[in-house]
Amino acid sequence: MSFPGRRPQALASLCFCVLVLACVVVKEQEGPKRTLSPPPAPARSSWSLVPGKVKEWVEPLVNRTREKWKWFWGPTAFRGFMETYYDDHLKDLGSRAQAWLRSSKDSLLNKAHSLCPQLLCRPSDQN
Repeated sequence: MSFPGRRPQALASLCFCVLVLACVVVKEQEGPKRTLSPPPAPARSSWSLVPGKVKEWVEPLVNRTREKWKWFWGPTAFRGFMETYYDDHLKDLGSRAQAWLRSSKDSLLNKAHSLCPQLLCRPSDQN
């Protein structure tokens, strides 16, 4: 059965929505399941002590490491790193970039000129 003016995909979507709605209604009518007794406590085994022991051993190690490296994350160490990086890599970046652009332009023009046929690209003084 198809509805006039509707696509078949719309019919499939409508059927799916109705099916989901029916499942929700059936679940609601069943009602929540109640248990009268509390869930049993898990049995204590030696494996249940492992997370506590690991935390007991690792936590002091982490704290000591954090204290030793605290200076590294401070503002003075970072500022020193940035100053050194600027002096080593960025100080003359403008002049280096301009020189690179000039050499690239010259190189590109030379390559283009070498590919150009002699009739089209002969120098203007050879008229």
